[in-house]
Amino acid sequence: MTIPLNLLRLIFASLLVLLPLQLFAAPLPKLTELPLGERWFSIKLGDERVGFSRLTITRTDAGYRIDSEGSVKMRVMGFSREATSKESYLVARDLALQSFSAENRIDGSPVTITGEVTPKGVAIVSRSGSGKKERTLKVKGVLYPPHALNLYPLMQGAPKGKSYKLPVLDVEALKVKQLKVEVVGEETLPPGRPVVHLKNDVYPMVDNDIWVDLQGNVLKESVRDDLVVTEAEDEATAREELARGALSKKDLVLDFSMIRVTPPIERPAQLQKLVLEMTGIPPQLPLLQGIRQQVVRQPDGTVLVTLPNPAPAAEAPPTAADREPAERIPSDHPEIKAKTAEIRGSEQDPARVAKLLSDWVAREIKGAVTDSQSPLETLKTRIGNCQSHARLYASLARAAGISTRFVSGIIYEGDGFLYHSWAESYLSGAWVPVDPTFGEMPANLSHVKFVEGETLDEMGTLAGMIGRVRAKVVEKKY
Repeated sequence: MTIPLNLLRLIFASLLVLLPLQLFAAPLPKLTELPLGERWFSIKLGDERVGFSRLTITRTDAGYRIDSEGSVKMRVMGFSREATSKESYLVARDLALQSFSAENRIDGSPVTITGEVTPKGVAIVSRSGSGKKERTLKVKGVLYPPHALNLYPLMQGAPKGKSYKLPVLDVEALKVKQLKVEVVGEETLPPGRPVVHLKNDVYPMVDNDIWVDLQGNVLKESVRDDLVVTEAEDEATAREELARGALSKKDLVLDFSMIRVTPPIERPAQLQKLVLEMTGIPPQLPLLQGIRQQVVRQPDGTVLVTLPNPAPAAEAPPTAADREPAERIPSDHPEIKAKTAEIRGSEQDPARVAKLLSDWVAREIKGAVTDSQSPLETLKTRIGNCQSHARLYASLARAAGISTRFVSGIIYEGDGFLYHSWAESYLSGAWVPVDPTFGEMPANLSHVKFVEGETLDEMGTLAGMIGRVRAKVVEKKY
Protein backbone atom coordinates (compact mmCIF):
# COMPACT_ATOMS: atom_id res chain seq x y z
CA MET A 1 0.00 0.00 0.00
CA THR A 2 1.04 3.62 -0.33
CA ILE A 3 0.27 6.58 1.88
CA PRO A 4 -0.95 9.64 -0.05
CA LEU A 5 1.30 12.66 0.28
CA ASN A 6 -1.54 14.88 1.46
CA LEU A 7 -2.19 12.46 4.33
CA LEU A 8 1.20 13.26 5.78
CA ARG A 9 0.84 17.00 5.39
CA LEU A 10 -2.68 17.16 6.75
CA ILE A 11 -1.68 15.09 9.77
CA PHE A 12 -0.05 18.33 10.92
CA ALA A 13 -2.70 20.76 9.86
CA SER A 14 -5.89 18.94 10.78
CA LEU A 15 -6.45 18.32 14.46
CA LEU A 16 -7.58 15.43 16.52
CA VAL A 17 -9.53 13.34 19.46
CA LEU A 18 -11.38 10.58 21.50
CA LEU A 19 -14.01 7.96 22.12
CA PRO A 20 -17.75 8.22 21.37
CA LEU A 21 -20.53 7.19 23.70
CA GLN A 22 -23.85 8.84 24.43
CA LEU A 23 -25.79 11.66 22.76
CA PHE A 24 -27.26 14.85 24.17
CA ALA A 25 -30.59 16.38 23.30
CA ALA A 26 -29.81 20.01 24.15
CA PRO A 27 -28.51 22.21 21.29
CA LEU A 28 -24.92 23.44 21.51
CA PRO A 29 -24.05 27.10 21.98
CA LYS A 30 -22.19 28.45 18.96
CA LEU A 31 -18.42 28.73 19.32
CA THR A 32 -17.66 32.47 19.36
CA GLU A 33 -13.94 32.42 20.23
CA LEU A 34 -11.20 30.09 19.00
CA PRO A 35 -9.20 28.24 21.70
CA LEU A 36 -6.13 30.41 22.19
CA GLY A 37 -2.71 29.13 23.23
CA GLU A 38 -0.40 26.25 22.41
CA ARG A 39 -1.35 22.57 22.12
CA TRP A 40 0.65 19.44 21.40
CA PHE A 41 -0.23 16.17 19.68
CA SER A 42 1.34 12.75 19.19
CA ILE A 43 0.96 10.79 15.94
CA LYS A 44 0.91 6.99 16.06
CA LEU A 45 0.83 4.25 13.47
CA GLY A 46 -0.49 1.27 15.41
CA ASP A 47 1.41 1.29 18.70
CA GLU A 48 4.43 3.12 17.25
CA ARG A 49 4.94 6.84 17.77
CA VAL A 50 5.77 8.16 14.30
CA GLY A 51 5.37 11.90 14.68
CA PHE A 52 4.24 14.93 16.61
CA SER A 53 2.62 18.28 15.93
CA ARG A 54 2.21 21.57 17.75
CA LEU A 55 -0.67 24.02 17.21
CA THR A 56 -0.72 27.65 18.39
CA ILE A 57 -3.64 30.05 18.02
CA THR A 58 -3.22 33.75 18.83
CA ARG A 59 -5.60 36.66 18.45
CA THR A 60 -4.82 39.46 15.97
CA ASP A 61 -6.48 42.82 15.35
CA ALA A 62 -8.44 41.38 12.42
CA GLY A 63 -8.99 37.83 13.67
CA TYR A 64 -6.54 35.03 14.46
CA ARG A 65 -3.17 33.60 13.56
CA ILE A 66 -3.03 29.80 13.38
CA ASP A 67 0.46 28.22 13.46
CA SER A 68 0.97 24.49 13.09
CA GLU A 69 4.21 22.56 12.84
CA GLY A 70 5.29 18.98 13.14
CA SER A 71 7.22 16.02 11.84
CA VAL A 72 6.30 12.49 10.81
CA LYS A 73 8.13 9.42 9.53
CA MET A 74 6.09 6.40 8.48
CA ARG A 75 7.04 2.94 7.28
CA VAL A 76 4.20 0.72 6.04
CA MET A 77 4.85 -2.58 4.22
CA GLY A 78 8.27 -1.40 3.06
CA PHE A 79 7.06 2.07 2.09
CA SER A 80 8.75 4.95 3.89
CA ARG A 81 7.94 8.63 3.91
CA GLU A 82 9.30 11.53 5.93
CA ALA A 83 7.72 14.96 6.17
CA THR A 84 8.15 18.10 8.23
CA SER A 85 5.76 21.00 8.11
CA LYS A 86 5.56 24.57 9.42
CA GLU A 87 2.47 26.48 8.39
CA SER A 88 1.00 29.82 9.40
CA TYR A 89 -2.44 31.22 8.50
CA LEU A 90 -3.94 34.64 9.15
CA VAL A 91 -7.72 34.41 9.25
CA ALA A 92 -10.66 36.70 9.99
CA ARG A 93 -12.90 36.06 12.98
CA ASP A 94 -15.17 33.93 10.77
CA LEU A 95 -12.11 31.82 9.73
CA ALA A 96 -11.93 33.34 6.24
CA LEU A 97 -8.35 33.01 5.02
CA GLN A 98 -6.40 36.24 4.50
CA SER A 99 -2.77 35.17 4.00
CA PHE A 100 -0.49 32.22 4.70
CA SER A 101 3.06 30.87 4.61
CA ALA A 102 4.40 27.32 4.71
CA GLU A 103 7.75 25.53 4.86
CA ASN A 104 7.42 21.86 4.01
CA ARG A 105 10.06 19.20 3.47
CA ILE A 106 8.93 15.92 1.94
CA ASP A 107 11.63 13.23 2.00
CA GLY A 108 14.25 15.97 2.40
CA SER A 109 13.04 18.16 -0.49
CA PRO A 110 12.22 21.69 0.74
CA VAL A 111 9.36 23.83 -0.54
CA THR A 112 8.56 27.33 0.74
CA ILE A 113 5.20 28.88 -0.08
CA THR A 114 3.68 32.26 0.68
CA GLY A 115 0.31 33.56 -0.41
CA GLU A 116 -2.40 36.17 -0.01
CA VAL A 117 -6.10 36.22 -0.80
CA THR A 118 -6.84 39.07 -3.24
CA PRO A 119 -9.93 40.15 -5.22
CA LYS A 120 -8.47 38.27 -8.21
CA GLY A 121 -7.84 35.04 -6.30
CA VAL A 122 -5.07 33.55 -4.18
CA ALA A 123 -1.69 34.98 -5.20
CA ILE A 124 0.96 32.34 -4.46
CA VAL A 125 4.76 32.34 -4.62
CA SER A 126 6.51 28.99 -4.24
CA ARG A 127 10.25 28.28 -4.05
CA SER A 128 11.84 24.86 -4.39
CA GLY A 129 14.74 23.12 -6.05
CA SER A 130 13.03 23.87 -9.35
CA GLY A 131 13.21 27.62 -8.70
CA LYS A 132 10.62 30.31 -8.03
CA LYS A 133 7.08 30.09 -9.37
CA GLU A 134 4.18 32.52 -9.15
CA ARG A 135 0.53 31.68 -9.75
CA THR A 136 -2.97 32.80 -8.93
CA LEU A 137 -5.66 30.33 -7.87
CA LYS A 138 -9.21 31.27 -8.78
CA VAL A 139 -11.68 31.09 -5.92
CA LYS A 140 -15.30 32.12 -5.53
CA GLY A 141 -16.39 33.43 -2.18
CA VAL A 142 -14.71 32.68 1.13
CA LEU A 143 -11.63 30.41 1.30
CA TYR A 144 -10.67 28.56 4.50
CA PRO A 145 -7.50 27.02 5.98
CA PRO A 146 -7.50 23.24 6.74
CA HIS A 147 -8.16 23.89 10.46
CA ALA A 148 -11.62 25.27 9.61
CA LEU A 149 -12.88 21.71 9.07
CA ASN A 150 -12.69 21.16 12.82
CA LEU A 151 -13.87 24.61 13.91
CA TYR A 152 -16.49 25.83 11.43
CA PRO A 153 -19.22 23.32 12.45
CA LEU A 154 -18.94 24.40 16.09
CA MET A 155 -19.24 28.05 15.05
CA GLN A 156 -22.57 27.07 13.48
CA GLY A 157 -23.80 25.21 16.58
CA ALA A 158 -22.82 21.73 15.28
CA PRO A 159 -26.37 20.40 14.74
CA LYS A 160 -26.40 16.61 14.55
CA GLY A 161 -26.50 15.28 10.99
CA LYS A 162 -25.65 18.64 9.43
CA SER A 163 -22.92 18.67 6.76
CA TYR A 164 -20.96 21.59 5.32
CA LYS A 165 -19.06 22.02 2.05
CA LEU A 166 -16.03 24.26 2.56
CA PRO A 167 -13.52 25.51 -0.03
CA VAL A 168 -10.20 24.70 1.68
CA LEU A 169 -6.67 25.63 0.60
CA ASP A 170 -4.28 22.68 0.26
CA VAL A 171 -0.83 24.30 0.46
CA GLU A 172 0.96 21.11 -0.55
CA ALA A 173 -0.99 20.49 -3.74
CA LEU A 174 -1.53 24.26 -4.25
CA LYS A 175 -5.18 23.68 -4.96
CA VAL A 176 -8.54 24.79 -3.63
CA LYS A 177 -10.52 21.70 -2.62
CA GLN A 178 -14.22 21.47 -1.88
CA LEU A 179 -14.24 19.35 1.28
CA LYS A 180 -17.21 18.02 3.19
CA VAL A 181 -17.41 17.87 6.98
CA GLU A 182 -20.32 16.16 8.71
CA VAL A 183 -21.50 16.46 12.32
CA VAL A 184 -22.01 12.89 13.53
CA GLY A 185 -23.29 14.09 16.89
CA GLU A 186 -22.49 14.94 20.48
CA GLU A 187 -20.73 12.37 22.61
CA THR A 188 -19.12 12.05 26.02
CA LEU A 189 -15.55 11.24 26.91
CA PRO A 190 -14.58 9.98 30.36
CA PRO A 191 -14.92 11.48 32.91
CA GLY A 192 -18.00 13.05 31.34
CA ARG A 193 -16.38 15.53 28.97
CA PRO A 194 -18.78 16.63 26.18
CA VAL A 195 -17.35 16.45 22.66
CA VAL A 196 -18.55 16.71 19.08
CA HIS A 197 -17.81 13.86 16.67
CA LEU A 198 -16.99 15.10 13.14
CA LYS A 199 -16.24 13.23 9.94
CA ASN A 200 -14.63 14.68 6.78
CA ASP A 201 -13.52 13.55 3.33
CA VAL A 202 -9.96 14.92 3.39
CA TYR A 203 -8.71 11.50 2.27
CA PRO A 204 -10.83 10.02 -0.55
CA MET A 205 -12.08 6.48 0.08
CA VAL A 206 -10.75 6.61 3.67
CA ASP A 207 -12.67 7.44 6.85
CA ASN A 208 -11.38 10.43 8.80
CA ASP A 209 -13.01 10.93 12.22
CA ILE A 210 -12.33 13.82 14.59
CA TRP A 211 -13.51 14.49 18.13
CA VAL A 212 -13.49 18.13 19.30
CA ASP A 213 -14.45 19.49 22.72
CA LEU A 214 -16.99 22.29 23.03
CA GLN A 215 -14.24 24.92 23.22
CA GLY A 216 -12.87 23.88 19.81
CA ASN A 217 -9.91 21.82 21.05
CA VAL A 218 -9.30 18.74 18.94
CA LEU A 219 -8.63 15.72 21.14
CA LYS A 220 -8.20 12.94 18.61
CA GLU A 221 -8.18 12.20 14.89
CA SER A 222 -8.51 8.68 13.50
CA VAL A 223 -7.61 7.92 9.90
CA ARG A 224 -8.90 4.66 8.43
CA ASP A 225 -10.24 3.13 11.64
CA ASP A 226 -7.21 3.97 13.78
CA LEU A 227 -4.55 3.12 11.17
CA VAL A 228 -3.10 6.55 11.97
CA VAL A 229 -4.15 8.21 15.23
CA THR A 230 -3.31 11.74 16.37
CA GLU A 231 -4.10 12.52 20.00
CA ALA A 232 -3.79 15.55 22.22
CA GLU A 233 -0.84 15.28 24.59
CA ASP A 234 0.02 17.22 27.73
CA GLU A 235 2.68 19.87 27.17
CA ALA A 236 5.24 18.52 29.65
CA THR A 237 5.25 15.05 28.08
CA ALA A 238 5.35 16.45 24.55
CA ARG A 239 8.24 18.81 25.32
CA GLU A 240 10.21 16.03 26.97
CA GLU A 241 9.71 13.73 23.98
CA LEU A 242 10.66 16.47 21.52
CA ALA A 243 13.84 17.44 23.39
CA ARG A 244 14.83 13.79 23.77
CA GLY A 245 14.24 13.11 20.10
CA ALA A 246 16.22 16.16 18.96
CA LEU A 247 19.20 15.39 21.20
CA SER A 248 19.09 11.75 20.11
CA LYS A 249 19.01 12.94 16.49
CA LYS A 250 16.15 10.59 15.73
CA ASP A 251 14.88 10.53 12.16
CA LEU A 252 11.48 11.52 13.49
CA VAL A 253 12.62 15.05 14.43
CA LEU A 254 16.05 15.33 12.79
CA ASP A 255 14.95 17.33 9.77
CA PHE A 256 12.49 19.37 11.85
CA SER A 257 15.08 20.30 14.47
CA MET A 258 18.04 21.08 12.17
CA ILE A 259 18.96 24.77 12.02
CA ARG A 260 20.21 25.34 8.49
CA VAL A 261 22.56 28.27 7.97
CA THR A 262 24.10 30.18 5.09
CA PRO A 263 26.88 30.28 4.27
CA PRO A 264 27.76 26.71 5.35
CA ILE A 265 30.55 25.99 7.84
CA GLU A 266 32.96 23.78 5.91
CA ARG A 267 35.44 22.97 8.70
CA PRO A 268 33.81 23.39 12.14
CA ALA A 269 36.69 21.63 13.90
CA GLN A 270 39.08 24.33 12.64
CA LEU A 271 37.03 27.39 13.55
CA GLN A 272 38.94 30.18 15.28
CA LYS A 273 35.97 32.57 15.44
CA LEU A 274 32.23 32.22 14.86
CA VAL A 275 29.50 34.86 15.00
CA LEU A 276 25.84 33.85 14.60
CA GLU A 277 22.70 35.97 14.40
CA MET A 278 19.78 33.94 15.73
CA THR A 279 16.02 34.40 15.91
CA GLY A 280 13.41 32.31 17.69
CA ILE A 281 15.26 32.16 21.03
CA PRO A 282 12.55 32.33 23.74
CA PRO A 283 12.70 35.70 25.52
CA GLN A 284 12.56 33.98 28.93
CA LEU A 285 15.60 31.76 28.19
CA PRO A 286 18.65 32.84 30.24
CA LEU A 287 21.57 33.63 27.92
CA LEU A 288 24.67 31.87 29.22
CA GLN A 289 27.91 33.87 29.17
CA GLY A 290 31.48 33.01 30.03
CA ILE A 291 35.04 32.84 28.81
CA ARG A 292 33.88 30.63 25.96
CA GLN A 293 30.90 32.47 24.49
CA GLN A 294 29.21 35.85 24.44
CA VAL A 295 25.44 35.91 23.90
CA VAL A 296 23.67 39.27 23.54
CA ARG A 297 19.98 39.92 22.91
CA GLN A 298 19.51 42.83 20.51
CA PRO A 299 16.71 45.43 20.84
CA ASP A 300 14.80 43.77 17.98
CA GLY A 301 14.82 40.41 19.80
CA THR A 302 17.53 38.77 17.69
CA VAL A 303 20.40 37.12 19.57
CA LEU A 304 24.04 37.58 18.62
CA VAL A 305 26.35 34.71 19.59
CA THR A 306 30.12 35.20 19.44
CA LEU A 307 32.71 32.48 20.06
CA PRO A 308 35.19 32.91 21.58
CA ASN A 309 33.96 35.71 23.81
CA PRO A 310 35.71 38.97 22.78
CA ALA A 311 35.20 40.28 26.34
CA PRO A 312 35.40 37.15 28.52
CA ALA A 313 32.93 37.19 31.38
CA ALA A 314 33.78 35.83 34.80
CA GLU A 315 32.52 32.30 35.39
CA ALA A 316 31.15 30.94 38.64
CA PRO A 317 33.37 28.29 40.25
CA PRO A 318 32.08 24.74 40.74
CA THR A 319 29.39 24.02 43.28
CA ALA A 320 28.93 20.89 45.32
CA ALA A 321 26.47 19.66 42.67
CA ASP A 322 29.29 19.69 40.10
CA ARG A 323 31.43 17.40 42.27
CA GLU A 324 29.00 15.03 43.93
CA PRO A 325 27.18 11.93 42.62
CA ALA A 326 23.73 12.45 41.14
CA GLU A 327 20.88 10.14 40.19
CA ARG A 328 22.01 9.88 36.58
CA ILE A 329 25.68 10.69 37.21
CA PRO A 330 26.59 7.92 39.70
CA SER A 331 30.24 8.82 40.19
CA ASP A 332 30.40 6.92 43.49
CA HIS A 333 29.36 3.56 42.02
CA PRO A 334 32.08 0.88 42.30
CA GLU A 335 31.95 0.10 38.57
CA ILE A 336 32.41 3.77 37.67
CA LYS A 337 35.28 4.14 40.13
CA ALA A 338 36.95 0.99 38.83
CA LYS A 339 36.69 2.08 35.21
CA THR A 340 38.04 5.53 36.06
CA ALA A 341 41.06 4.00 37.79
CA GLU A 342 41.64 1.67 34.84
CA ILE A 343 41.53 4.48 32.26
CA ARG A 344 43.65 7.02 34.13
CA GLY A 345 46.30 4.59 35.28
CA SER A 346 49.05 6.53 37.08
CA GLU A 347 48.14 9.89 35.48
CA GLN A 348 47.55 12.62 38.08
CA ASP A 349 47.28 15.82 36.02
CA PRO A 350 43.54 16.69 35.90
CA ALA A 351 43.60 18.00 32.32
CA ARG A 352 45.36 14.89 31.01
CA VAL A 353 43.03 12.66 33.01
CA ALA A 354 40.00 14.44 31.50
CA LYS A 355 41.45 13.92 28.02
CA LEU A 356 42.04 10.21 28.68
CA LEU A 357 38.46 9.78 29.93
CA SER A 358 36.92 11.72 27.01
CA ASP A 359 38.95 9.81 24.43
CA TRP A 360 37.99 6.47 26.01
CA VAL A 361 34.26 7.28 25.94
CA ALA A 362 34.44 8.48 22.33
CA ARG A 363 36.36 5.38 21.26
CA GLU A 364 34.51 2.70 23.22
CA ILE A 365 30.88 3.90 23.22
CA LYS A 366 29.30 3.56 19.81
CA GLY A 367 26.74 6.08 18.62
CA ALA A 368 23.01 5.30 18.74
CA VAL A 369 19.74 7.20 18.79
CA THR A 370 18.85 5.59 22.12
CA ASP A 371 19.61 7.34 25.40
CA SER A 372 20.49 4.63 27.91
CA GLN A 373 19.81 7.08 30.80
CA SER A 374 22.15 5.25 33.19
CA PRO A 375 25.95 5.40 32.67
CA LEU A 376 26.10 1.88 34.14
CA GLU A 377 23.91 0.67 31.28
CA THR A 378 26.11 2.55 28.81
CA LEU A 379 29.18 0.83 30.26
CA LYS A 380 27.49 -2.53 29.78
CA THR A 381 25.99 -2.09 26.30
CA ARG A 382 28.73 0.22 24.94
CA ILE A 383 26.14 2.16 22.90
CA GLY A 384 24.27 5.41 23.43
CA ASN A 385 23.50 8.87 22.08
CA CYS A 386 25.24 12.13 22.95
CA GLN A 387 23.46 12.30 26.31
CA SER A 388 24.71 8.81 27.18
CA HIS A 389 28.25 9.82 26.25
CA ALA A 390 28.05 13.04 28.29
CA ARG A 391 26.60 11.32 31.39
CA LEU A 392 29.20 8.57 31.34
CA TYR A 393 32.06 11.01 30.92
CA ALA A 394 30.69 13.23 33.71
CA SER A 395 30.44 10.19 36.01
CA LEU A 396 34.01 9.12 35.27
CA ALA A 397 35.37 12.66 35.62
CA ARG A 398 33.68 13.27 38.97
CA ALA A 399 34.96 9.90 40.15
CA ALA A 400 38.44 11.22 39.28
CA GLY A 401 37.82 14.33 41.42
CA ILE A 402 37.24 16.65 38.45
CA SER A 403 34.24 18.98 38.81
CA THR A 404 32.09 18.38 35.73
CA ARG A 405 28.64 19.41 34.56
CA PHE A 406 26.25 18.23 31.85
CA VAL A 407 25.37 20.90 29.23
CA SER A 408 23.29 21.09 26.06
CA GLY A 409 22.88 23.35 23.07
CA ILE A 410 23.67 23.10 19.38
CA ILE A 411 26.65 22.07 17.28
CA TYR A 412 27.31 22.19 13.57
CA GLU A 413 26.96 18.78 11.90
CA GLY A 414 26.52 18.10 8.21
CA ASP A 415 24.13 20.67 6.73
CA GLY A 416 23.44 22.79 9.81
CA PHE A 417 23.21 22.99 13.58
CA LEU A 418 21.73 20.08 15.53
CA TYR A 419 20.78 19.86 19.20
CA HIS A 420 23.48 18.13 21.23
CA SER A 421 24.70 17.42 24.76
CA TRP A 422 28.28 17.46 26.00
CA ALA A 423 30.10 18.29 29.26
CA GLU A 424 32.21 20.99 30.88
CA SER A 425 35.05 20.22 33.29
CA TYR A 426 36.65 22.76 35.62
CA LEU A 427 40.35 22.72 34.81
CA SER A 428 43.03 25.26 35.77
CA GLY A 429 40.44 27.74 37.03
CA ALA A 430 38.14 27.65 33.97
CA TRP A 431 35.26 25.64 32.57
CA VAL A 432 36.53 23.67 29.56
CA PRO A 433 33.99 22.21 27.07
CA VAL A 434 34.56 18.48 26.58
CA ASP A 435 32.64 16.58 23.90
CA PRO A 436 32.99 12.86 24.68
CA THR A 437 30.79 11.91 21.71
CA PHE A 438 33.51 13.06 19.31
CA GLY A 439 36.53 13.04 21.64
CA GLU A 440 37.07 16.81 21.48
CA MET A 441 38.77 18.66 24.33
CA PRO A 442 38.22 21.51 24.11
CA ALA A 443 35.13 21.10 21.96
CA ASN A 444 35.18 23.03 18.69
CA LEU A 445 33.72 26.53 18.44
CA SER A 446 30.50 25.39 16.76
CA HIS A 447 29.25 24.28 20.22
CA VAL A 448 26.76 26.92 21.42
CA LYS A 449 25.56 26.28 24.99
CA PHE A 450 21.97 27.05 26.02
CA VAL A 451 21.37 24.85 29.06
CA GLU A 452 23.40 23.70 32.08
CA GLY A 453 22.02 20.62 33.83
CA GLU A 454 19.95 17.64 32.78
CA THR A 455 16.70 17.74 34.75
CA LEU A 456 13.43 17.47 32.85
CA ASP A 457 12.74 21.17 33.47
CA GLU A 458 16.17 22.15 32.15
CA MET A 459 15.96 19.90 29.10
CA GLY A 460 12.38 20.97 28.50
CA THR A 461 13.51 24.53 27.83
CA LEU A 462 15.14 23.28 24.62
CA ALA A 463 11.73 22.17 23.33
CA GLY A 464 10.65 25.80 23.21
CA MET A 465 13.41 26.41 20.66
CA ILE A 466 13.22 23.30 18.49
CA GLY A 467 11.72 24.01 15.10
CA ARG A 468 11.59 27.76 15.75
CA VAL A 469 15.19 28.91 15.75
CA ARG A 470 16.77 30.43 12.65
CA ALA A 471 20.45 31.32 12.35
CA LYS A 472 22.72 33.23 9.99
CA VAL A 473 26.51 33.07 9.95
CA VAL A 474 27.68 36.67 10.34
CA GLU A 475 31.40 35.88 10.56
CA LYS A 476 33.66 32.82 10.58
CA LYS A 477 37.43 32.53 10.69
CA TYR A 478 39.65 29.46 10.45
